[in-house]
Amino acid sequence: MSSIIQNNQVFNNEIPFCRVYSIESKKQLEERFLAHRISYFIEWQDKSFLQRLFDRNGSKIVCTFKINRGEIARAKALAQGIEGIKFKDYGEEKNTERIRKRSDSVAKEGDGLEMPELKFETSQDDYEE
Repeated sequence: MSSIIQNNQVFNNEIPFCRVYSIESKKQLEERFLAHRISYFIEWQDKSFLQRLFDRNGSKIVCTFKINRGEIARAKALAQGIEGIKFKDYGEEKNTERIRKRSDSVAKEGDGLEMPELKFETSQDDYEE
């Protein structure tokens, strides 16, 4: 019996979503993501010597939030209005929604995709027997 999980398979759909530059913005974004069940990873960037020298109170930070590729649209809507965030540009986001069930992919009435009626041909030989 073989295993389903292979050693060479990679399931990493994590992408950089935004950069955050203040502690308050980070806290607000974390609270919103936790409330709406969006998983995230925070990658911290080291400050240079000059940044540490001129940042007296320590309120300025630089970190990158990484999220799942499928959550970009929801996360962007949640992050609107928070100051101190710079979003990564991924172009058009229309096709980020995936079809969850097969029944969702079936055309509904009025879509212009109607199934043609089946026509059965009968021959005279079928009736003579």
